[in-house]
Amino acid sequence: AFALALLASSPAPAPSPMTDQLRQFADREVAGAAGDMEITVGELDPRIRLAPCARFEPFLPPGSRLWGRSTLGVRCVEGAKWTVYVQIQVRVFAPALVAARQLVRNQALSADDVRIERLELTAIANPVVTATDEYAGSRLTRAVAPGEPITRVLLRAPAVVQPGDAVRVVIDGKGFHIAADGKALTTGGDGQSVQVALAGGRLVTGVARPGRVVE
Repeated sequence: AFALALLASSPAPAPSPMTDQLRQFADREVAGAAGDMEITVGELDPRIRLAPCARFEPFLPPGSRLWGRSTLGVRCVEGAKWTVYVQIQVRVFAPALVAARQLVRNQALSADDVRIERLELTAIANPVVTATDEYAGSRLTRAVAPGEPITRVLLRAPAVVQPGDAVRVVIDGKGFHIAADGKALTTGGDGQSVQVALAGGRLVTGVARPGRVVE
């Protein structure tokens, strides 16, 4: 038998053993999330009658993620054969950055441009920049309104290599190290791909690193 539970709309009685186990399962699944968590587990429709079960276990349906509104499955593994699905809501709150004023496209972000607010991360579509993330010098990919959360998709890493820069190209392998001088042809932040012209005109592509190094 398959059933779908709904989130309770009014205060419920003492949590059932199933609700307790689902909450513990959710706690373990999202234990690594940064911030404060609030977990609300739905109740089974009271009209559903399940056969007695000596032992049941929660599971996360394929493709599901415990972030915001989601669904957990519960299957009986001893005493009966049934599976039900219970709605669950996981809310995560953490200090994060919002724009302190109107910001323009391509602006290099500084501490004066942002302020810290406690945000519900699970209510924002894209990952936000938290208070502990490095952001100084990153440039905005578009204009940002005052009070708007600063998400990672809005930031472009500060360039460590610019077109025309003299760079050191290094190649490390098992038992060897090669280094050569070159000229950068494209812009790249730390960890981004750049193109370099070596002496003689040969073009190579590598990964930009601080100090005008290309790996």
